[in-house]
Amino acid sequence: MSVSSGSIGSHRAFMGVCVTLCICLVLALFVGWKWYFESLASRTLLIDLAKKAEVRAQGLEKMGLMIDTGAVAPTPPPAAASVSPEVPSPPSASLTKPQNTVAAPAPTAIDSEVPAESTIKELPLMETGEDVVQAVALLDQYWKTEVWKDKVPLVAHSSRVAGLMKDFYEKQKSSDPMPGGLINKARYQIDGVEILYFSYSSSRPNGTLEVAMLRGPDGKFLIDWESLTGYGEMSFPDFREQRHSKPVTLRAYVRMFEYFNFEFSDAAKYLCVKLTSENGESSIYAYCERSTKLGRWLEQDLAGTGPTGFKGYTLQVSFPPDAQSNQCVRLHKVLNPRWLSLR
Repeated sequence: MSVSSGSIGSHRAFMGVCVTLCICLVLALFVGWKWYFESLASRTLLIDLAKKAEVRAQGLEKMGLMIDTGAVAPTPPPAAASVSPEVPSPPSASLTKPQNTVAAPAPTAIDSEVPAESTIKELPLMETGEDVVQAVALLDQYWKTEVWKDKVPLVAHSSRVAGLMKDFYEKQKSSDPMPGGLINKARYQIDGVEILYFSYSSSRPNGTLEVAMLRGPDGKFLIDWESLTGYGEMSFPDFREQRHSKPVTLRAYVRMFEYFNFEFSDAAKYLCVKLTSENGESSIYAYCERSTKLGRWLEQDLAGTGPTGFKGYTLQVSFPPDAQSNQCVRLHKVLNPRWLSLR
């Protein structure tokens, strides 16, 4: 039986259409899958970046640093800073000058109970930049240095801080916090002063160890040792034992608390905050009157910190005359809503 040429032509045409459709379908599937996986990768990257930003913000907030990327942000009310976050004057201040000629911050009321306003801006970080690479190498050298006197050249304001280091290591018998893995690094401008910020995992109460670095006389970054160690004029145990009635400057983790006893038993009159030492091993309770400027500022700045949250403050406290206990003190002022002090 013979097959007509018309039938063969129709069959070939049909096969051609089918092949063309198959090719189009395969191409559509290929393009679609490629777009899907690229979109998925992009979304995953954005989510990862968002998580890192959130972790950074949480860590900085615990130091008292409130970040508004690319814009100048006021510090916490009342009308806050973490490097801290203790994570700080005119934006034109140059940090390439020697330490003792760093541009002065905005004027503050020395006798004020609450810290002055502060501005913080996040700056671009060039991780391969010479100064950043130098800073990372210096940090590594610091962690490996065992004798405290050999650490003096690695810290900012060394001529002044050397005496504090001697007090910290030899008199207070304290030691450096030990860093875990590097969590984050960033660059900020705090009241016109540029800092490098590094955070590591840590056994400290907030789970992180924050390091701020400032420009030294030769333009290279040096470690802000006071905020790194959480240095205070006295250790918490010595302060509790000696019960000084004159104000003593301490760095502490601070949160709202409800403990009213001894001289400060009137909960309606006093506001209570719990102060925890830098190593988390000691604590005391500090009080001020709720109706004062300091009391109102604390209620606003520490709102939401209890029972597990806290911020890092530099503050002044003292025991009442003839103190009835070694754990209840008077809070005179908050010098900085962070451990880093640029004033």
